[in-house]
Amino acid sequence: MMRMTNMSTKRNWVAAEPRQKIEADLDCRIRVHTAALERISFASVRIREYNGLGSEWNNEGGHVMADKVRVGMIGCGQIAKHLHVPDYAFCPQAEIVALCDLIPSKAKALAERWAPNAKVYTDFRKMLKDAKPDAVTVALPNYLHAPVTIAALQAGCHVNVEKPMACSVAEAEKMVATAQKCKRLLNVNQSQRRFPPHVKAKEIVESGILGKILHVTAMFGHEGPEYWSPTGKWFFRRKEARFGAMADLGVHKADLVRYLTGKEVAEIAAFFERLEKKNTDVEDNFVSCLKFTDGTVGTLCASWTLKGMDANYTILHCANGTLRIGEIPGKPLVANLIKPGCEIVFDVPPAVTNNDETWGLDVGGAFVRAILGLEKPYCPGEEGKKSLEVILAAEKAALTKRTVKLKH
Repeated sequence: MMRMTNMSTKRNWVAAEPRQKIEADLDCRIRVHTAALERISFASVRIREYNGLGSEWNNEGGHVMADKVRVGMIGCGQIAKHLHVPDYAFCPQAEIVALCDLIPSKAKALAERWAPNAKVYTDFRKMLKDAKPDAVTVALPNYLHAPVTIAALQAGCHVNVEKPMACSVAEAEKMVATAQKCKRLLNVNQSQRRFPPHVKAKEIVESGILGKILHVTAMFGHEGPEYWSPTGKWFFRRKEARFGAMADLGVHKADLVRYLTGKEVAEIAAFFERLEKKNTDVEDNFVSCLKFTDGTVGTLCASWTLKGMDANYTILHCANGTLRIGEIPGKPLVANLIKPGCEIVFDVPPAVTNNDETWGLDVGGAFVRAILGLEKPYCPGEEGKKSLEVILAAEKAALTKRTVKLKH
């Protein structure tokens, strides 16, 4: 489950017996928090009302079937191709019934690969009316997230919307309110919550073995969206994207540090610049300093200009040591404890599938299981709104060159 090595050549703190003891202690604490999941049974799946995390819904007047959740995909770009559609295809409780994109060839290609019986549409409203899906994923340019999500909720669908969930707090609040009024699940695809190292990291933090979190560092960057989504020109147009690297990548880490630490951001100072990208009116680099409600401090950065290597790491400096996630090549999750002075390399949970065509995060499966009441939503609408608020506060801080306080 984990590998332990001595951090110091001068002080041989980790004898065989203490090493076994600390490993057993860690394993025991983590298992306490995960044992409940092992008791979930899929043998008698039934639709039922779920109440949790500020969201509630039922199926009165809805279309949900007892055997499978009928899902539709709105937007068939790269994120749909590599994440959402394959995840639904691998989920035994899901049936893909419709795919929609303004470019029909994109939807047709996904249908041919993953859902040959699904219908293809170019108008999402027609899809909602004709196909009558129980649930949809919305993966469109950011400015369309709110209106399309609200329309889908009002049509009786549960919705999983891509991040950032909206372009303003007002939009996000309307989305959450609509979901509550329609008694439908609104989930935001803050997918880093589903990354295997982050799943394990959450368990480790909750085990208490690290002690109080004192400082947080989070960084997400790559060469730019044009390299993984060549046709996604909207990323560079403020009218459609609203943000650049700050929300494309920064919102991932804003959400992740909130999720891992269980803390809310109280104040933020920030800078953003457009340093390299041409023919765009959005930022390609973003740096911020955070102060949480309990006084914990940290940094949050995002970039579209990293050359030669990507960066996707989070570091939690705690009273009993440090947890490093994604920082060390070949070691996705490492804890350095000051007592007994050891480095623990944790095994990372496997991806749901090893298929090369999908990232294997099971976001579709998790969304469907939440609809069925089998597990809690991994990022309910209210949670997505809070992470959006961090990014909007950072934008205000950068523009005004002043520290911005968030309300809680």
